[in-house]
Amino acid sequence: MPKKEAEKKVGSVSKKTTAKAETTKQKNESAQKNVENNVIAKKSSESTYKEKASEIEANIMAKINANPTVANNKFKKVISVNKLMETGAHIGLTSKKWNPKMKSFVYTKKGNNYIIDLMQTVIALSDAYNYLMNLSKDNGSVLIVGTRGKTIKNHVKEEAKRVQAFYINERWLGGTLTNFKTVSNSIKKFNNLLYMQKYGEIEKFTKKEQVAKRKETEKLAKFFGGIRTMKDLPSALILTDPENEKIALLEAKKLGIKVIAICNTNANPESIDYVIPANNYSIKSVYLLIGILCDAIAEGKNLPKSFVDKKDDEIVLPEIVKRKPEFRKVVYDRPNLQNSQQKK
Repeated sequence: MPKKEAEKKVGSVSKKTTAKAETTKQKNESAQKNVENNVIAKKSSESTYKEKASEIEANIMAKINANPTVANNKFKKVISVNKLMETGAHIGLTSKKWNPKMKSFVYTKKGNNYIIDLMQTVIALSDAYNYLMNLSKDNGSVLIVGTRGKTIKNHVKEEAKRVQAFYINERWLGGTLTNFKTVSNSIKKFNNLLYMQKYGEIEKFTKKEQVAKRKETEKLAKFFGGIRTMKDLPSALILTDPENEKIALLEAKKLGIKVIAICNTNANPESIDYVIPANNYSIKSVYLLIGILCDAIAEGKNLPKSFVDKKDDEIVLPEIVKRKPEFRKVVYDRPNLQNSQQKK
């Protein structure tokens, strides 16, 4: 009897092992099939992606040939639709956040998000490019405003310096344009402090006063560092997000300054002169569009360009690394808790 029981046990174990082996084989086969399906899906999505881009470009040329007003404005293909789609410029916001006034710039709705019509984006970019190029040829000044996100702030600063334009990449101070006389006084103060530090006149003061003056220069540099050489009001204003820079937009409209803005589906296009419908929540799309607009200023001033007249592969965009959320552990002082419990 014990021999038979042992044989039964061995048989059951062998059956279990074979069953496990079969299940592992099935799992591996299913995993391989999933990988193959994903590769096929990626290839098909890439092909459809390129097909859509080529369709949009064909529609753009058809619209330009059909409309003489657009053709008379000297349409210039500044960037390919494929590159705009790569940056995610076509992805709008959800239906909860959208503004119905942007309906004419929307292509379709996919899920909860609206899809922006890139045909209008390319045509609007051409109009804005021609305007900024002619403005810079006539010695007109441009102020670029981008106050959201570290990468966009730094990019606005670098691009403005490259094309010799003015910029504000920190919080917009109310009255920067409408109350420019008082702002110009604080700019003069900032320039005087910089002069004192450069030529050693600050050494005449006590150490305490020197520290106070250096702190003041750092504070003023945040708000007036990009406009310290601006003696008059700018001819045009470039906004990365008109909803985030509403005060700047209102001040520009009061004074009759032309506004070029990257508008997402939540913006109000009525008060903007040159609407560029695109995703301004995507760092890559804002990076690309600001670079293109700055190239227009550079072309007017006969300066080298960085984005326009280049192939898609030659245009370098920033790499965005998504950080994982760090969960903080709350550590309590056990002796303090014990003391508090003892007191109770």
